[in-house]
Amino acid sequence: MIVAALSGVTTAVAPAQAQIEKAFVNPAGGYTQVVTVEDRGVKTVYVSGQVGRGADLRTHAESAFSGVAEQLRAAGASMRDVVKIRIYVTDFDPADYGVISAARLAAFPDDAWPASTMLGVTSLAREELRVEIEATAVVGAPGADFELTRIGPSRGFSQAVVARHGAVRTIWIAGQTGRGDNLTEQTGVVFDRVSQRLADAGASLDDVVKVNTYIVDFQPAEDMGPFSQGRSSVFSDNPPSSTLVGIDRLVSDQIQIEVDAVAVVEDGGRGENLTAEFLDPAGSFTQVVAVQGDGAKTIYVSGQVGQPGDSLESQAQQALAGMRRRLSLAGATPADLVKVIYYLPGYIPGNTGIADAREANGYPTEHPPASTLLGIQSLFSETALFEYEGIAVVR
Repeated sequence: MIVAALSGVTTAVAPAQAQIEKAFVNPAGGYTQVVTVEDRGVKTVYVSGQVGRGADLRTHAESAFSGVAEQLRAAGASMRDVVKIRIYVTDFDPADYGVISAARLAAFPDDAWPASTMLGVTSLAREELRVEIEATAVVGAPGADFELTRIGPSRGFSQAVVARHGAVRTIWIAGQTGRGDNLTEQTGVVFDRVSQRLADAGASLDDVVKVNTYIVDFQPAEDMGPFSQGRSSVFSDNPPSSTLVGIDRLVSDQIQIEVDAVAVVEDGGRGENLTAEFLDPAGSFTQVVAVQGDGAKTIYVSGQVGQPGDSLESQAQQALAGMRRRLSLAGATPADLVKVIYYLPGYIPGNTGIADAREANGYPTEHPPASTLLGIQSLFSETALFEYEGIAVVR
């Protein structure tokens, strides 16, 4: 592999017979602001969480969106190409949703609204930060066999966005919320809504490769049972990779759960075979799901955790070791990661254990992935302190 540095962009140039090329744009120490993967004329862009600043929530939100736009430009993309965003807000009050919604509406062209999820979280990387926004974009070169479709527009976001590349369609589902008197009812409703959005995009729950679940004030001992009951029989023999975290608030105090998802489906009759590997099943989810058409293999890894009750540093090391093991099942290594998210309950800015965990597990120091770090309310156990999920891409 030949590595060349070009004005702030580090490009990993693959051998001639390979079909993908990665670029690491604006390295920032232990992470990269933007990682791009180009495959047969189509570039997928993973943007690290961009933070806002200012005197009030509005200026924090607007400057965070401006940061996303700036990083996209550095990678040769624009807000028009964004397919999915997640917006994280600290000290969130549902009454403030209009502020976030207005900033989102102003940030995107009227005909290019992305799928979106918005969450109230406990903290961001530093105490003074209020808003962080991460994004995924997909852009096709002229003449590429590529099409982008947006479904269900709703004031600044789309319910689903579909990127067709050749005969493979990747579908991002916006965060769907539940209604009902309790968590069991709301969980059933939310997965019904995910199913309907998938149907609108020509897919089903069987095509889901990754699902993220967010539950307000999640108490593992009390809430895991009602959630599992509501989710029962949702997925077939091959459940997707999964991450579940407890958060502070959603857009309404009556809403307890939000779920977003990624699905991959073959567009029949186009002469391309889509393969999906479900590796290391773990009951209601799968640790690793890898999907591949004629080009790159994309690998979705469930949130990896350490032993509850151990120290933060120990749990971080165990989680990163778990990520390495799960990637190896799909023929990948930590060097193939393009996007990761760290979840830390009770996060104190500056205390993550990440650097030591990376070193202890031999993670490469060059070309780190795009990254987001979140202080959240809880994980699967009351004494779980660290969770780490990721997306990798290999030739």
